[in-house]
Amino acid sequence: MIAAALAASACLAAAPPALAAAPLAQGAGPRSGLAQEYEAPPLEEERDESPRRIRLGGWGGEALGAGGSGRGATFYGGEAAWAFDSVDLGVAGYGYRSLQDARRLWTPVLLLRLTERFQTRTGVEAAFTFGAGAGRLRDWNAWFQVALGVRVNLGPLFLEGELAFEQYDLLRLGAGLGASF
Repeated sequence: MIAAALAASACLAAAPPALAAAPLAQGAGPRSGLAQEYEAPPLEEERDESPRRIRLGGWGGEALGAGGSGRGATFYGGEAAWAFDSVDLGVAGYGYRSLQDARRLWTPVLLLRLTERFQTRTGVEAAFTFGAGAGRLRDWNAWFQVALGVRVNLGPLFLEGELAFEQYDLLRLGAGLGASF
């Protein structure tokens, strides 16, 4: 019995690796339960859907004068953004109606916005946004924005809300509806 085991091990050691593993792969031998093919689990990045990278949205809400004036201004606008894995890079245009110290009824504002998204356990996305651009209150001046927001994805559509601090002591409360392509 020992001689047969030594002869078998000598044959396996002398055989090429593909031939030595062949009996185990076919289920022969005393350890056939141990030799099983391993299939790697699918990666999380593999999805059936193609990612939706273009986001178009419309905004509306109220910009409150945080400087103690008690005055507010209605705003409407739109945004187009390119969505990376967790960051959106977008261009936004807004119109503020009746801003204090404005020379015209509607004040245009154009911003380049960078949004960092965070997925929560409930499926809602939290967002931190920084925007920089220009607004024409009297003349074109620098305009800055820092915002906290939430987004609920409903398939290709999404609802979003935002609390933003902006140039000229504005506290902006906004809601948006958009679509991803």
